[in-house]
Amino acid sequence: MTGTGPVEESTYDTPTRPTEVITSGPPPRRPRPLLRAALAVGTAALALTTALSHTSHTPPDPQPQPQPQPRPLPPRPTGVTSLTYAGTTGTPDLRSHSFTFRIRATLTQGPPTTLEQLSQPYDELTMTLRPPAPVVLHSGMTQSITLRITARRCTGLPIGVELPFLNVTLRNTRAIENPSYILGAAYAADLTKSLRAVCPQPARRTNQLS
Repeated sequence: MTGTGPVEESTYDTPTRPTEVITSGPPPRRPRPLLRAALAVGTAALALTTALSHTSHTPPDPQPQPQPQPRPLPPRPTGVTSLTYAGTTGTPDLRSHSFTFRIRATLTQGPPTTLEQLSQPYDELTMTLRPPAPVVLHSGMTQSITLRITARRCTGLPIGVELPFLNVTLRNTRAIENPSYILGAAYAADLTKSLRAVCPQPARRTNQLS
């Protein structure tokens, strides 16, 4: 006997292809505020990088050099040179009508100073130096100088003069000066005593001495 049984439905679905959705038009754009912020950050970073690069490669401005100070002028010779009386040497020579004194010349500081001339102001007297002028003085140095004074005549002598002085010419790199030095009471007393010794008689003071 023939027949046909019931027909069973299949439980397997036929595979289907995914549906493609096709759209038209430009791609979506980034929101404008975010784009501006990104551009601002990028610009700032570029500016900072450029500034740092410029700073690292640019040498610093040269510092101004200090101006040299002018060299101070040396002191004037009269301000640093002193003359002091150091007493008599020996006894007056009556035959030559002469006597000798000693003085000290001292330079306290500054460049070398030259004692170019040393004289007394009285025409009746002559004076020679030992060592002879010019005498160069150095800083901190004291030079002993012997004065030999001779009476040319016994008139107009500075007997009893309270403040006899000596005329001096001093020179250094700053100036040439011509001061007068008063050597004090001891010099005045010894000068009067020595003049009286070489001109003992008042009558002789009116005569020319040879």
